[in-house]
Amino acid sequence: MAPFKKFVPVLARFRHDETGNVALLTAFCALPLIVAACGSVDVLRMTATQERLQIMLDSATLASASLTQSGSITDVVDEYMAANQPDGAVWDTLSYTTTVVDDSLSSKEVTITASVKLKTPFLSLIGQSEQTVRAESTAVQAQTDIEISMVLDISSSMKGAKLTDLKSSSKEFIDLMLDGDLADQTSINLVLFGGTVNIGSTLFDKYAVPSSPSNTDPADSYYQANTNVPYLVSRFSAGNTCIEYQDKDFSLTAIGGKSHPQVPDFTRYGAKNDWCPRTDTESMFNSNSAADLKSRIDGMSLSDGTGMDIGTMWGAKALSPNLRGELGGDFADRPADFDDSNTMKIAVIMSDGDITEQVRPKSPTSGVKPHLDKGSLRQTIVDKGSTSVDPATAYNAMAYYKRMCDLMRSNGVYVYTIGYKITSGSAADTLLKYCAKSPSDYYHVEGFDLSSAFNGIAASINSLRISG
Repeated sequence: MAPFKKFVPVLARFRHDETGNVALLTAFCALPLIVAACGSVDVLRMTATQERLQIMLDSATLASASLTQSGSITDVVDEYMAANQPDGAVWDTLSYTTTVVDDSLSSKEVTITASVKLKTPFLSLIGQSEQTVRAESTAVQAQTDIEISMVLDISSSMKGAKLTDLKSSSKEFIDLMLDGDLADQTSINLVLFGGTVNIGSTLFDKYAVPSSPSNTDPADSYYQANTNVPYLVSRFSAGNTCIEYQDKDFSLTAIGGKSHPQVPDFTRYGAKNDWCPRTDTESMFNSNSAADLKSRIDGMSLSDGTGMDIGTMWGAKALSPNLRGELGGDFADRPADFDDSNTMKIAVIMSDGDITEQVRPKSPTSGVKPHLDKGSLRQTIVDKGSTSVDPATAYNAMAYYKRMCDLMRSNGVYVYTIGYKITSGSAADTLLKYCAKSPSDYYHVEGFDLSSAFNGIAASINSLRISG
């Protein structure tokens, strides 16, 4: 015990000696601080790698699940993964699994799961020298029933190259929408508006007031300016199948039978272009015949005025279940209900100018087509309005247009709009932006290339839903 007693004082001094404690504590704390500070670099690299991997998978699932491709789904996945794989050691570790959930003529569903191994030098300080980054993507495409209203401007300002461009690009859009088996699920309403809309003889006979031609009724018995237009029973030219409208018609309900007068024959801005579109420019409803629709487009001629409010009204009505069975065409059971989960409803509204007021001759006469170039010859029955108008309380063209846009969007209609060679910030630009379902669904076309807008809309309609 004696030798041990010699060490007791030494041990006591060592126990109370604090020399070097700070350095020791710093050494213990440094490692976590380094890992926390520098490990964030590894985390950022992991996040960037995961995002790049997700893009690769989304691209591959989109392509492989497309109903327009007839090849092997796994082959398409392999092709897209290889084409989009970046260079680098990280991507040499790529592995993925393709699961084909559904592969039929009318539906495809593909899921891809993938991973890469990423070196993490900073996290290796705590024993994590490598991390596995994973991603998953699923794409589904099915042939959902589609109802489309194409509301197209054929006003006098669409003359020349504009009309040529409209004809070619709208026909291309129809081909894309009715390609192959898609025609079995797709119906198209072709609504052509100038000063108003020529609804065709079938609907005209259903809605127009029955009467023989008359030229004896005074003008004030036909028109009550700005008060819901009201009702003389005259008939004008036989080829004119345009009717007048009241405030209540700017809704999604059907028009009452045998209740509306015929629009008189006249021109306003151009002496050659009728306010009511001619017979070769009648609207078509509920069709899936690409040949018939394109033939009508080829025959389009110009009409005076820009009745975009009336065109939009008919584009909306043609999608409303309230008109089921009235439109004729190729689908007796359409328009479907707005809440039909199997049906997608689309409106495409294209214009190159501002809405115009509705003018009429002061003295409409059967067999006479006056050119209302002088103010003394015409009266305004529906004012133009302003872009700030309240659609719920006003009774003018812009209010009616905005009202129909509101009704479509509130009922789930996906609205695309195209402004063709119009001035940014103009009334037309403002109204077309207003109607589109979202800002990205408004296409402002500045040159003679409408096809880019129509192709973009076609791609959006046919787009796949991605999750993952």
